[in-house]
Amino acid sequence: MKLVMPLVTQWLSQGERYASQETRLAGRALGAQVQSWSLDRSYATDLPEAMRAFSGSSAAQLDLSLSGKGGKTAAALYGPWAPRATGDTARPGQSVVHDWGVGPFPLPQFRGTVRARSAGSGEDRLRVTALDGAERLRFPARVPRPDGVLANTLGFGQITSWVASPVWVVDHLLRLGNIHTCPPPRAGSVLYASLHGGTAANIGYLEKTSGSWTGWTKTNSPFECAADGYQSPMTADYVPQTKPVNRRTDGLWLEFWVNTEGNMVAEPFVRVHTTWMANGTTRHYVTMEINFATGKLTVWNGTNPDHIQNQALQWTYAAISNWGTYHVGWWLTWSPSGVPSISPVVTDKSNTPVALPDAALSNTPVPPGNLDRVQLTVQNLRAESFQVSQVSTRPTSYAQVTQAGTWKRGASLDVPRLPLVTIPRAEGSAWDVITQVAKATLATAEFDSNGYFRWRDHIRWATPPTKADVTVSSTRELASLTVSEEIDACRNYVAVKWSNWGRVFGDELSHIQEMVAARSIAPGATLTRILPIGEDQWDPRTPNTYIDALPDCVSIRSAPSGGSPAVYGAVEVSLVRDGGQVTLTMRNRSTAPVFYFGVDAFARTTSSGSPAGPTDALATAQNTTSQQGYGIQTYEHPGAGWIQYRDTATELAQAVLRAGEYPAPALQSVEILADPRLELGDVVRVVDTTGATLDTLAWVVGIKTSGGEGRVTQTLTLRGTRANGPPADTGLTPDPPVNPEAPPP
Repeated sequence: MKLVMPLVTQWLSQGERYASQETRLAGRALGAQVQSWSLDRSYATDLPEAMRAFSGSSAAQLDLSLSGKGGKTAAALYGPWAPRATGDTARPGQSVVHDWGVGPFPLPQFRGTVRARSAGSGEDRLRVTALDGAERLRFPARVPRPDGVLANTLGFGQITSWVASPVWVVDHLLRLGNIHTCPPPRAGSVLYASLHGGTAANIGYLEKTSGSWTGWTKTNSPFECAADGYQSPMTADYVPQTKPVNRRTDGLWLEFWVNTEGNMVAEPFVRVHTTWMANGTTRHYVTMEINFATGKLTVWNGTNPDHIQNQALQWTYAAISNWGTYHVGWWLTWSPSGVPSISPVVTDKSNTPVALPDAALSNTPVPPGNLDRVQLTVQNLRAESFQVSQVSTRPTSYAQVTQAGTWKRGASLDVPRLPLVTIPRAEGSAWDVITQVAKATLATAEFDSNGYFRWRDHIRWATPPTKADVTVSSTRELASLTVSEEIDACRNYVAVKWSNWGRVFGDELSHIQEMVAARSIAPGATLTRILPIGEDQWDPRTPNTYIDALPDCVSIRSAPSGGSPAVYGAVEVSLVRDGGQVTLTMRNRSTAPVFYFGVDAFARTTSSGSPAGPTDALATAQNTTSQQGYGIQTYEHPGAGWIQYRDTATELAQAVLRAGEYPAPALQSVEILADPRLELGDVVRVVDTTGATLDTLAWVVGIKTSGGEGRVTQTLTLRGTRANGPPADTGLTPDPPVNPEAPPP
């Protein structure tokens, strides 16, 4: 693309042009059969159209008209009743790629899937409608709703910990649609936290945090965005979605990515502290730490919750003292008798995993049990993509250790700026929620011409640009232009609604219970139970096994009689929420049958003495000078639950005010010589020396392009990037609103 672009620019500057195009359906080149096409891209913003600001999502639509070939009509080849051999070429859901350009260099313009096809009787024409990558996000939106921060009053003052952010939520929904920004969860993942603007677990349950989880950065992040550690430790406590047992033949792979560049004020380290529950009440701890300042990797093993008091093993690997990006993995296994062994594996930019010697942590067997909690501690470095997985064999190659080559980056998101104290309930499809979040936070979401998802926050238009991506002038490219100015472009009193959780308490527990007659689970078999959960309940955590179904427990016994002994370290328990139900899965990992008697999981709800939800509040910003010239022009922006702090609501209000405090001239019906380089959000310099006599910058918020028979036409929707400032009314004496000479009524 970089090599082609100068050639495209050269062709655009020539006196005569001809258009070229390439169209593929299902990977088949059908460009010669395309009679006509149109492509429409625009932001679905709910901001006033004339305002110097924009937000929302864009789902591009491509319409094609295809003819047949070889003596067969398009309907016979590609219609709904055509033979599968050719008909599947244009079936709904099939891939579509469309490129066009000026001269012999078509540029990528659209990548998506067929939405609909139709063929009229008696005509050789098939009409195809295709949508871009937004079509991949039509599945139900499912986002976690952790409750840990609701145990105490929240307030709206200093932000001490980000549970999530709008960027985290968008990134999470994209990952569910197989659109990744960093290494994805493995097939056997029991806990995954991207750390992309929040501590919430993508897989698993966030129980609590401590320290200042408020720094998120793209600078020097291993992939997309990372938690930027401070000089003091930051800790997040998680409950795995699935609780592995410590009597298995395979192992656990605990891993994360870090970057240490420029961070040596305090010792940069990452600690993973695991808690294993045995015999219902006995706890065992295995703690892993890598210190990038000392070059030491240390593991502690024992029964003391203070890991320093337990038995320690240590490796020295001096290479980690160098600044850079690292993948760190810990391979943890258990012997049949319950003795843990571990080996650290470190991979740096050389892409060569270095496995340090495997070591048994103790000769004393640990009682049968399961993984109960995982605590992540980060200090003075950038951490990203933390996960715990069940893996059948120890990863050895670079691809196995890091998942390199198994995924492709499909999105880019701006750095998180707006914290969430909790994640609002999501309804509709993933694309619906992404659109709602974009509008609420004044961001934009779109799939570009290469099928790459891009998320840009309000900063893109809060600061007027100073240079253009493309220039169009009346002497050549500009065919028609209408410039207008209207009072609706002025918004000099702005209010942003935000959700105040300061009076909501979440210290009451509601139970998700089931008591049944004994249900047998054969060796290697799985038992699944589906239980209801209310909308007023936050996410439940996966329970442990115990003799009775006490709170936070599943009752597993050795025999169908009620007085039989409890069984530990045999059943792997998993709990997953999906809308209004939770799925409890119990897999027997032992060689003997066990019996299920019931479960009592719990989920937090709001206290009876507190509101059931947040209260609405407003953050405002105004320009009194503008009000003197244009009157008070109000705009109230709904936060829709995605703005949860007064400071961030105020920031958004001020950004909108700066965009609308004075009306910017609107540029309408901007028809230009078609330019394949243009993308949504680009800045265009508009130079008109024949009519409006202007030279100004404008954002592209809509592109309508159509082609056929070697011609391409293009019309832009633009928004000005600046206003003309306050009115001067020099030499003018405006009449008052009431006639001073008229008698009073």
